[in-house]
Amino acid sequence: MERQPKMYNTGADYALAIIGGKWKSVILYLLAGHPRRTSELVKQLGTSYKVLSDQLSEMIDAGLVIRKSFNTIPPHVEYRLTPEGENLYAALRYLNYWGENRAKQTGDIKIMCTDEMKQVGDDGLCVITKKHLNHWRQEIVKSKDKDISI
Repeated sequence: MERQPKMYNTGADYALAIIGGKWKSVILYLLAGHPRRTSELVKQLGTSYKVLSDQLSEMIDAGLVIRKSFNTIPPHVEYRLTPEGENLYAALRYLNYWGENRAKQTGDIKIMCTDEMKQVGDDGLCVITKKHLNHWRQEIVKSKDKDISI
């Protein structure tokens, strides 16, 4: 029996289905240009090994990421983007640019990526790290405190 193909309304709909979720787009940004070890990714994302492993497995299955094991002692694994992953990263860069500009025009949208965070990124893009997630939590608490005092 022949399997029915999955249906999507547009190519963009399909692409967004592939990178949907909390971490995949950030992982694409982190892997752009150079490979990273699992521990590096965990430190930068501030997520668990299990969550990262699940996300990377899905990205490998989608053909966006390559996993390379080194037979050394101690053993280690590196992840890098495939050519398809690099193409998707290029598209996400423009989507990021569009989103930042749209947020500025709208005025009531706040992008949590600060200039300091962009400097951490290898190519000027915002890279989310554990430190930055903590910064965001503090910003949210400050804004709630201002609302209460007013």
